Amino acid sequence: MVQIKISKIAKSFGTLEVFKDLNLEIKDKSYVCLLGPSGCGKSTLMRIISGLEDISAGSIHFDDTRVDAMNCAERDVGLAFQNYALYPHLTVEGNLRFPLRAPIRRGKYSEAEIRSRIDEIAHLLEITPYLHRTIDQLSGGQQQRVSLGRALIRRPKVLLLDEPITHLDARLRYSMRSELKLIHEVMGTTTIHVTHDQQEALAMADQLVLMRNGMIEQAGPPMDIYNHPENSFVAGFLGDPPRSLINMSIIRSEDGPAAQLGDATFPMPPGLIASCTELVGTKVLIAVPAKAITFQDEGATMTGVVKAHEMIEGAQRIVLDVNGQRFNTHNQQVRRVANGDRVGLALNLAPAHLFDASTEQILAHGDD
Repeated sequence: MVQIKISKIAKSFGTLEVFKDLNLEIKDKSYVCLLGPSGCGKSTLMRIISGLEDISAGSIHFDDTRVDAMNCAERDVGLAFQNYALYPHLTVEGNLRFPLRAPIRRGKYSEAEIRSRIDEIAHLLEITPYLHRTIDQLSGGQQQRVSLGRALIRRPKVLLLDEPITHLDARLRYSMRSELKLIHEVMGTTTIHVTHDQQEALAMADQLVLMRNGMIEQAGPPMDIYNHPENSFVAGFLGDPPRSLINMSIIRSEDGPAAQLGDATFPMPPGLIASCTELVGTKVLIAVPAKAITFQDEGATMTGVVKAHEMIEGAQRIVLDVNGQRFNTHNQQVRRVANGDRVGLALNLAPAHLFDASTEQILAHGDD
């Protein structure tokens, strides 16, 4: 397998600059998820790594070999696309056989080795009963497995997955997460998985790379990023539901620094007091987990208006408008609400993170 090092790459499409001095290191045999909103550059980065897109500056190394001047075949990568891109005129076996019989590899594999590899991949992906079926006789999940098999059968150094399970139904997407990880453990291939689904990325990645506007906002182990976001974008993007990003003022109260929103004042928890002492008189952006916003029927100092609500697995999620700001709640306090209702709220700042309101950079971490 291979370690990938991307150094100071630049990429433009005409006058549109996608990347400028982008750097990234991917460990050997790791499972990496490129995550971010649409248009952030994650699919373009994957295509650059594969050799489907050229770069205008910088370098890409697979171990000690520089590959940015090599084409896709020379880099020895396998690709599985979002739309599967299977050959409809071939059977499942024909699709698996094709990469080994392509003109560029003619004569490289004997018929016995091809047969052995097809049987091995079909067994791994549990598609042996479908080898003689045509593509239109397969379900979406079965087609996805064939696409993976075609990418894996050459045993490439790097496996690239471009939103491979996006088109599957919710139940199948959930099961395919664990199956993809199992396949990765068996094959040991350095894998890069592009997705816009943060639940998928948090569940599957050894290394998470969170992108925005052609830049890497933060990279590292998924839960490290979730628990220690470096900026407010990262804090607000991860989590289901995501943290609420609340503009508040730090004031001095009788008990020390406190956060103020409208007429409501919230004392800072012990873990944040030291960080907030020097912030008195400034505005900050506070990221509050949904579980830290609860209902308070009596004595509430803050109220919100219900904008949306739903029940998921016995818990209630409610979106509220509080002084023109969006609050996301997720808790077991199930109650009947309707859009437009006004409810009292309590806010626990112990697990909150504080960010500079101007730069969006971290000022202090809470106790998530």
